[in-house]
Amino acid sequence: MDCKFISFDLFRFQLLPITQNVQTDAFNKINTLEDLKEKKNKIFKDVISSVEFFHHKGYDVHHKVLIDSGDWYVFKVGSKKTVERESPEFITEKIESWPSVIVIINNNPDIQTIAVSSNTKAFSSPHVVSNIIENTIQKNINNKQISLHINAITDRNDFWSFIKEYEGKITMVRFELISPNMSNISKSLKVDLKQINKDTNSHLMNLELNSVPDSSLEIKKDNEMIDGIVDYSAEGGGDITLKIKGLKKTIHTQKTTRTIELKELETENLSIDILNTLLSVLKP
Repeated sequence: MDCKFISFDLFRFQLLPITQNVQTDAFNKINTLEDLKEKKNKIFKDVISSVEFFHHKGYDVHHKVLIDSGDWYVFKVGSKKTVERESPEFITEKIESWPSVIVIINNNPDIQTIAVSSNTKAFSSPHVVSNIIENTIQKNINNKQISLHINAITDRNDFWSFIKEYEGKITMVRFELISPNMSNISKSLKVDLKQINKDTNSHLMNLELNSVPDSSLEIKKDNEMIDGIVDYSAEGGGDITLKIKGLKKTIHTQKTTRTIELKELETENLSIDILNTLLSVLKP
């Protein structure tokens, strides 16, 4: 019997203080900005473990926790659907169905990765699920003085493939960059987003490059600043948008999410041992 595989899209989440002037939180033993940064992942874990319902407009969404251990948090989340079937009496009936996806979260401060399985019967894409997680957690984490940002992890080569494919036709490139809280994904950045965040409390920076009319941008891979931004974006630090002559729609690198695959049998019997085999893939 052939073994089926289930595809998971990968996302990076980042946790940033909503202000540089942290208020004292006696419950979480937070007195300074450094306290908050040190405890941000514990706060995230406490919040997601206490979620009763994930909220999404237009959907009834239920979830079931499978694993809540250490850095790992795994659950199934499903949306209510109506399915038609024909009874033995040849009568068409409508019944409820709850197709689901699996969400695997590693909350290690050096990993901070979310893997979402693909099942279009449940949700149109894993991106929809990542948005549900982000919106739900954000509502519950704001009062903890933390902001949550989730972005797709992509392949840096995709950006350079677009640059090569549309050479001479690219009129705009916009980098949307999240201020980093993970040094291992921002090591190649030549722009000090962390210092900008500290100085201005900015969480998102847009760097937009535009050509003059009847011309195009000249993006070179040997440009250290651009190459560093592309690396950071690929690891989940933000989205890149390209505008191409002759194309009505813009191109987003976040649409080409990096994936991993697990055997269907493994997803039915998830264990910490199986999850630990993913670490080499999840580490930046």
